[in-house]
Amino acid sequence: MKLPEKLALTGGGTTTAAVGRLNVPSIDLGDSVMPYTVEEPSFLALGCTFSHTLCAAVAKYRSAQAVRDGLAFSGAVGCGIITDPMRPDACGLFSEDAYLTAELLTAYTEAGELGFVFTDALGQGRYANRTVDARALYELYLYPLIKAGKNAAAVMLDGGYLNGASVAASRTVTDIYSRYVPQTAMFITPCDCGDGQDVVSGSGAYRLCENDGYKKAVGKAVVDGTLFENKINIGLERTVATVALTHEFYKKHGEIEASPVDIVIDSTVLLKNDGILPTSVKNITVFGDAEAFDDGAAYKMYAPKDAAKKYGAFNLFLITDYGANGIDPAVATAICAAGTAAPTVVVLCGECAAPIQIEYYANAILFCPYVTTVSAVIAMLTTTSPRGHLPFTWAKSRSAYPRNNEKYKGRGDFRYESVYNGYRLFNNFKSEIAYPFGHGLDYTSYEISQYAVSCDKLTVTAEFVIKNIGSRAGTALCQIYITPPTESVYGTGKRLAAFKRIALEATENARVKIEIDLGKFGVYDEANGTTSAIGGKYKTELGLSSTDIRATAEIKVPAGSRVSAGLSESLAPSYFKAGRGETFEPTAPEIERLLKVPFIKKPDEYTDILPPEASKIKKTVKRAEKSTHKRLLPLVRYKIEITPIN
Repeated sequence: MKLPEKLALTGGGTTTAAVGRLNVPSIDLGDSVMPYTVEEPSFLALGCTFSHTLCAAVAKYRSAQAVRDGLAFSGAVGCGIITDPMRPDACGLFSEDAYLTAELLTAYTEAGELGFVFTDALGQGRYANRTVDARALYELYLYPLIKAGKNAAAVMLDGGYLNGASVAASRTVTDIYSRYVPQTAMFITPCDCGDGQDVVSGSGAYRLCENDGYKKAVGKAVVDGTLFENKINIGLERTVATVALTHEFYKKHGEIEASPVDIVIDSTVLLKNDGILPTSVKNITVFGDAEAFDDGAAYKMYAPKDAAKKYGAFNLFLITDYGANGIDPAVATAICAAGTAAPTVVVLCGECAAPIQIEYYANAILFCPYVTTVSAVIAMLTTTSPRGHLPFTWAKSRSAYPRNNEKYKGRGDFRYESVYNGYRLFNNFKSEIAYPFGHGLDYTSYEISQYAVSCDKLTVTAEFVIKNIGSRAGTALCQIYITPPTESVYGTGKRLAAFKRIALEATENARVKIEIDLGKFGVYDEANGTTSAIGGKYKTELGLSSTDIRATAEIKVPAGSRVSAGLSESLAPSYFKAGRGETFEPTAPEIERLLKVPFIKKPDEYTDILPPEASKIKKTVKRAEKSTHKRLLPLVRYKIEITPIN
């Protein structure tokens, strides 16, 4: 293959170039893999369902749409974990829990006809410099990719830097990713993550952007001798393989049908209910933005800030515009006035958590990460109970998440948590939690009994009886958490190990059996680069959230191999104390021993991951406004602002 032909296939745009001489056709990657694309329902909404079945149904529908549109991929899917649920881009990921993410990601990517592009493997958001220890990398950040990577049709390399190397240009990072994805999976670099020459010399990724100017820069570097041509070949084979597989698929498959999936009820989380829901009140006064809902024009809706004057006998606030600091102060004041005078329900219709300043004044609070109609909300308030549960820990304030805390700004871009994330970290910050991981109320109550566990090698079998003791039908989410022995290895404490949704009519009971493969919860052994299960006495906890535990049992697991997991308690006592529920305050020397490098006190800034100029943002937002629903525009603007644009 000649150099111009290689350059044609190396990257530039959302459609690969055709090479006529070699009979290589082009493929349309689709705008759905662009970094600022917003899916509906979002992956966070799917995470709230805790449902393999619903994830698979949505994936199948999106795949059918991609086939209909003649695309190479069914779209991008976030395979990382949420580290800050109060950032709007949390919507692009399933959960803060690596196991839950891996389970839902696997169900999602196995269901589609066309493959998906895996993105954000290193977790949420762009970052200037991230230094990660081996255990955190393999047990937390890359865990979902490791478990589901065999289903990847392509991998989109994250922006930013991992251990000092650009993720987009690092051959080392690509080598790690390539262990867990098919040899035919294409590597893609979004927008301006590294200049053209660096991307090719490192990972050889196809550069996704809006033009092909990148090819000229690479060609000039080869001619000048600053870039060896064989570096281009690194990603070229994967790109050609993707082109071939795409066209083979379209030869064998005709039109694929799939029905749209309505997950509003299954993804909506009832955060608070003091007994006013469900309601039989017919005359509900609605406050919100009618244009944000498909059927908004059919309802008489008032501006939320006018609630102090317009409130009625039963008030419903549909909040579609809230940010990192919570609800607009004027709106919050109006809600408090209405809540003081009459029953009041607040529905947060958004893609992330936020501080809730009105909790005391609202009789009920719902979180709807995916809702398109007012009628769907009314139905949940009056008839059908929401079935969603939180796939993240909802803190009371942004500063409760270590990365946002002013206290740690002088300690690098975040306080180093290693494998601690989400509820595994917040076990030590109980006073800062508004709603725990797995939380989700119902219009009925449940009773759990006869809990027993048994073990055969590394398979634990849990059995129990759950009964609906209320007067209404409901769906319980039963969650099992395990705590391995923590004496020899830090960070192995309480982890979600299994979950199951169980629908029960009023007074109905069911006997449930769940199997847990402890091999999925091993510790990464730095000495030999493998993951090994820990032997000893395990504690198992069965409950309806990470804090609402209804039954416990212990089981002895056969001893496994001795694990060399990095630090001992004598070298890093803070990491071991955290596993026992004590305050987590690692010192700089402990962090340096864990990372094996000097701790970065002030992260370097890299120009290639800085946000774009305001003029470019304005132009891109204008384009987005033509095709994006009003309720999604705030999120689109945010994603554009944090993503460098070509």
